[in-house]
Amino acid sequence: MANEYIATLSNRIFIKSEIDSPAVNSMAGSAIAPVTSFQVTSQRKQLFRHDKTGFRSESPVMGPQRELIEFTLDSYGTGWEGGSSKPAIAPILESGLCHSASLGTAFTVQSSSGTSITLQQDAPLTIGLGLAFGSEIRFVESVSGPRDFTLNAPFSILLSAGVQLDGCANLAPGDQTNTMAILDSWAPDQAIQRFMSGAISDQLKISVNNEFLEIFSKGFARNLYDSVSGAGGAEFQFPNPPSGSSPLTSAPIAGHLGQAFIGVPAARLCTLTQAEVKIENNIEPRTDEFGCFSTKAFVLGRRKVSLSLTVFERNDELSQALYTKAVNNEPVPVMLQMGNQPGSMFAVYLPAVLFPVPFFKDDQPRLLWQFRNAVAMGLQNDEVFIAMR
Repeated sequence: MANEYIATLSNRIFIKSEIDSPAVNSMAGSAIAPVTSFQVTSQRKQLFRHDKTGFRSESPVMGPQRELIEFTLDSYGTGWEGGSSKPAIAPILESGLCHSASLGTAFTVQSSSGTSITLQQDAPLTIGLGLAFGSEIRFVESVSGPRDFTLNAPFSILLSAGVQLDGCANLAPGDQTNTMAILDSWAPDQAIQRFMSGAISDQLKISVNNEFLEIFSKGFARNLYDSVSGAGGAEFQFPNPPSGSSPLTSAPIAGHLGQAFIGVPAARLCTLTQAEVKIENNIEPRTDEFGCFSTKAFVLGRRKVSLSLTVFERNDELSQALYTKAVNNEPVPVMLQMGNQPGSMFAVYLPAVLFPVPFFKDDQPRLLWQFRNAVAMGLQNDEVFIAMR
């Protein structure tokens, strides 16, 4: 029926990695991403003539102008069911971390003692590799041999000989731009559809202890097309949504269930009320070069990974040790796991975090500590690791 309003509930967002699937203007194989909000702005550098005309009227110059395309995206966090397909949110995380996700395999344990594990066979072990057992995820803290490694924290259940450690979808920081294509699809077909290519996350935030695990992405894109204006030229074919996709293939992870480990040795923290992991790439878009009307490339700046925490203080050794580390400016490892069911787990590991002296928030019945913008240290792309299972 004509003359109808466009309902926002009819919106679907498809996202694919342009590194994994470089086919231009094709969204085949992409899945519906669990996006809750998607905003795009095109900042055009409008030029005006300043001739002496005797009048006060503005005289803008028509035709192509330089423009900078920016986007913000809010999404739920989802887990990984295993297999050869990446999680639906993988392109968002890959773009923010500037590195492609790797899909792990299962390992069989030969022996274990606390955090020390020995496998039955040689395995491609790396620091920051995520491994799952039951409802828990842990990360490889150090590797001493092709079969021997140490976890950042012990599993709740002692690992006996013959048990299997499940592989995770793993992410670590990288140094290459990892762009994504985003299709903003609306119903009915007469509604304006949008397609964004060459999109990269400049900022990535992971928020903990909300109703659901929430991921925020903000960045730039090289091109923005639509289905009605003819942008892109006569040779451009606007991509169609992939057929047979279902919005229920990836369930959001509960943001208030999970585990938090902090300190050396790692101790389980039960007083966490809020946490946010923030990754900033400090990207510089190439938009001011001669002959360019749109962004042709992106230059990665110095990466900054930070962590903000709010916890209740307790009269225990963990609180005293954390405060002492903050005062002495000594690094502390932190691991946060959201979700507690296989297939719906998401974990973040920061091996070395420099906490500031906490801000005491005493306007509630219980004393709160707020650690703001604690810096995650790193040498060679090892500030933060993410694992999904």
